[in-house]
Amino acid sequence: MLSHGFGTDHRSWRLLLPDLLNHYDVAVYDLAGAGPNRVENFDPERHTSISSYADDLLALIDEQGVKKCDILTHSVSGMVALIAAQRRPDLFTHIFMIAPSPRYLNDDGYHGGFEQNDLSGLFAAMEGSYKNWANGFAPMIVGDEFPDFVLEFAAGLLEMPMPVALQTAKFIFESDYRSILPDITVPTVIMQPRNDLAVPVAVGEYLQAHLPHAELHIIESRGHLPHLTVPQQVLHCLRPYLENK
Repeated sequence: MLSHGFGTDHRSWRLLLPDLLNHYDVAVYDLAGAGPNRVENFDPERHTSISSYADDLLALIDEQGVKKCDILTHSVSGMVALIAAQRRPDLFTHIFMIAPSPRYLNDDGYHGGFEQNDLSGLFAAMEGSYKNWANGFAPMIVGDEFPDFVLEFAAGLLEMPMPVALQTAKFIFESDYRSILPDITVPTVIMQPRNDLAVPVAVGEYLQAHLPHAELHIIESRGHLPHLTVPQQVLHCLRPYLENK
């Protein structure tokens, strides 16, 4: 199962799929508010937290009759998978997470990468001129040395209606799921870019320290989307696990 991050959709996995299909039956899906059905699949009354994404994931797994799976996630979907695994650990063999974060805000003794003023400015910029915000945010998140993927990420953001993107960004960036980490019994693998504006390396180290069965791999890259910008490095981290499939 492949579960993408904010501002992208199922197409963001395309560079990993040829390798993954050699080892797995693969299912991809879009989070609510993303992909071709972005308007129809987002319920502003229900999709008010990351937990609602976990509800969707578990419903999809049950609907497809899947009894056990590995899940590969990016960004917010890392917490989606952990919430789902806290509720239904029997469903998951491994959780692979690219640049996940249980909390984006800094806290006492915790470096999440953002202060509240940073987020307030981000949300204000989204409301003020969503197009300008998306075009400025994309190179910072992707890395301006990857212009094609910057354009792709900006286009993905702009495909989302601003109210949907703003509501989603608020419940992602203001979330805190650190308390569930000790409850996760499923083995987890964290793949953290070395220079990621959205998620510092310290967050990956925190997850490794607080998840009971976690491995951490540092990817020597810049930006938050290494599965697009440096897919071979992501596959290098995954390959030891794929060889057993």
